[in-house]
Amino acid sequence: MEFPTINFTVETSSGKLFERIFALPAGSAFIEPGDNNEHTVALDPVPRDDWADAYAKTDRATFNWSIEGQSSGHSEMPVKKSWP
Repeated sequence: MEFPTINFTVETSSGKLFERIFALPAGSAFIEPGDNNEHTVALDPVPRDDWADAYAKTDRATFNWSIEGQSSGHSEMPVKKSWP
């Protein structure tokens, strides 16, 4: 199966802080059902006038992901600490 497009966001009660749509060039990568390989993806700050203020006031946020044509999920995570 071709590697799907994955959309990541980090959201707070005041809106999105980070987002990344992760897509590989068509035909460049494939995965098999049950594949549990991990991929590190950097998230980009979203353009908003109050971004620094919103980030400074936030300790935890909801990390959302959706995999094109597959599934989605979310998890509440600390914003200013590394995630396991």
